[in-house]
Amino acid sequence: MYNLIRFYNQNRKKIFKIILIIVLIIGGIQLFNYFAKQSNNSKYEQKNVINNNTNSVINDKNESQELISNKSLISGGTVDSTKLKKDIEVINEFVEYCNKKDFYSAYNLLTEDCKEVMFPSIQDFYDIYYLNIFGNENRLHTIENWTGNTYQIRYTEDILSSGNLNGNETKQDYITVIKNKDEKKLNINNYVGRNKSNKETNYKNIKVNITTIDTYMDYEIYNLSVQNNTKNTILLDTGNDVNSVYLLDSKNMKYQFFNNEIIQNTLIIKSEFANNIQIKFNNSYSLNRKIEKIVFSKLILDYDEYSKLENKDLYKDFYEYRVNV
Repeated sequence: MYNLIRFYNQNRKKIFKIILIIVLIIGGIQLFNYFAKQSNNSKYEQKNVINNNTNSVINDKNESQELISNKSLISGGTVDSTKLKKDIEVINEFVEYCNKKDFYSAYNLLTEDCKEVMFPSIQDFYDIYYLNIFGNENRLHTIENWTGNTYQIRYTEDILSSGNLNGNETKQDYITVIKNKDEKKLNINNYVGRNKSNKETNYKNIKVNITTIDTYMDYEIYNLSVQNNTKNTILLDTGNDVNSVYLLDSKNMKYQFFNNEIIQNTLIIKSEFANNIQIKFNNSYSLNRKIEKIVFSKLILDYDEYSKLENKDLYKDFYEYRVNV
């Protein structure tokens, strides 16, 4: 006992230092655990706030793979839950087929219009869409309603599958769900769908029939059949001005055509002949916009006379042709 007291008296400064160090270590550990717990609680609460604000439904199978919002990103309105469930089922089925490299089944989920316009063959689908979006890798995806039957899809790399810890690239598509009889099909790659118009307009013995309208997220393509019943060769437009051919909506807003993408010879129509013309317009997709007219503001009724002019900028004898949509 005497030796112990003697040891303590001789080393009590060292003993106090050791005890102080131990107390500080224990206190530091407890403080670290406290802040870690607070941080986790904060993240949990933040996640719940985000989910509640967006009214999201998370698939139990894979939280990061299928996040579905029941609100339209454009209007903010709530999408019917039954419709939402059926729409996302077919979208998820499509993505699953692509992840499994079952190209035939994925291609079979597309509408006939989408196949015709975007991917005439499975090879086209593989080359244009699958390789660009999936690139022979599994993809996770999120789904949010954009407007109506159109959904915004975001694809990200499945890190667990690829092993690529730096795989954070996101690719985006807009997929529209189309009801075809008793089944649902898809328009993908920003293609919204096709409307068959068959609207006919007759002016100055020139008959214009709108056959189909193909709508994309960023533009529209109008397919026209133009019959020239006059005695002269006509020119629908000179193609020199992007403002000379345009769509006109119910609010008198104009949407110009892409004059650099039209085949110029198709605008020249001989007497008693008809041409099929495809015109692309700068008209982004909107459910609330109503297009009423296609306006050709520089129609030339005598192309032979016009073609003889050395300075065509001096020509002023234009007509305005308004085609009903």
